[in-house]
Amino acid sequence: MENEFFEDKDGGADYEKLFAEYLSAKEEGNLALLNFSEEEYESLLDRLVEEGKEDDVLELSQLAFERYPYSPALLTRFCDTLILMGNPDKALDILSAYKDSFSAESAMYILFSRANIMKKKFAHARDYFYKAMELGNDSLNDIDSAEQVCTLAQDCIEVGNYEEALYYLERAQRIAPLPYEYSNDFAFCYDRLDEPQKAIEHYNNYLDKDPFNDTVWFNLGTVQARIREFEKAIEAFDYSIALNPGNSSSMYNLAVVYMNLQRYQEAAQVFEQFVEIDADVLGRLGLGEAYIRMERFQDAITQFEKAGEVSAEALLGIDTVKAILCCRNGEFEIFKELFLKIFNNGTAWLAVVYDMLPFLQGEQWFLDFLETIKKED
Repeated sequence: MENEFFEDKDGGADYEKLFAEYLSAKEEGNLALLNFSEEEYESLLDRLVEEGKEDDVLELSQLAFERYPYSPALLTRFCDTLILMGNPDKALDILSAYKDSFSAESAMYILFSRANIMKKKFAHARDYFYKAMELGNDSLNDIDSAEQVCTLAQDCIEVGNYEEALYYLERAQRIAPLPYEYSNDFAFCYDRLDEPQKAIEHYNNYLDKDPFNDTVWFNLGTVQARIREFEKAIEAFDYSIALNPGNSSSMYNLAVVYMNLQRYQEAAQVFEQFVEIDADVLGRLGLGEAYIRMERFQDAITQFEKAGEVSAEALLGIDTVKAILCCRNGEFEIFKELFLKIFNNGTAWLAVVYDMLPFLQGEQWFLDFLETIKKED
């Protein structure tokens, strides 16, 4: 007879029974009467985290910790949830109350560090981080330790301190090679710190491992567009849209790149796709401008009218079309009224007027008019 490995065939059923008991107690308002083991509470919390039920995680983690107040795992769970839910002060109060009981736990100091980051007390956060690194944790391998440090980086990103985030990412990288997904975090931080070439390098590192992520292609294209590497940006946005035809952000940015290159027909084609799938008024404004540049004035007005109820900028777009046509038709007094309205609102439509009516720069009546409104201003 062949030996067979032992299997816990009833584990799944017991787990579902446990979860059903929790749901029943919650519905009846009797959660406080539950009497689960530490491991059972942890299993339930894992399930709720997977389902994205943040409020339920907070409620149950508090109940579990109150039942087992000297459980390092449940203390960590509860305080971690408080921090994630935006209550670092309560987390710090609890951590301080139990600090002496868990003074040898590096996870305790990581939580102190996380809470201080959320309060933007970055020097205090580092002090606790150094203590955590001194203690180490024999229960964690290098990868787990590195990813713990990465949570500090992600907290820094959450509160907008990208330089500090890079510090923790680099420290984590020294502990163990990080999964390639963290290249996105590196790139994001460098982008926010206005170091585009480093951001591009890290986005490319990510895409070398996973070339099928449309969001990362979008991020890469956006950085390249910002530094005017337009042809590379077009390629990145094209990849993003090919991977996800519904990625309206990539469509919009691609259209803007075409506008910058004065390739207005291509810009209009992309904006037309954009407005079919996204109600954002910026799409109609962009499409309207592309039509103006192509001298499709009535089409431009149609787009502005569709957005006019929710956008003052769209109404100025209509005024821009009218100003251009009035000037070309010699209706200069009406043109001046419309131009003055656009001028006083300080919008980008002014540049469109100048581009479409370049001869104005040589017209004395227009130069005199400009002097008048500048004095009034």
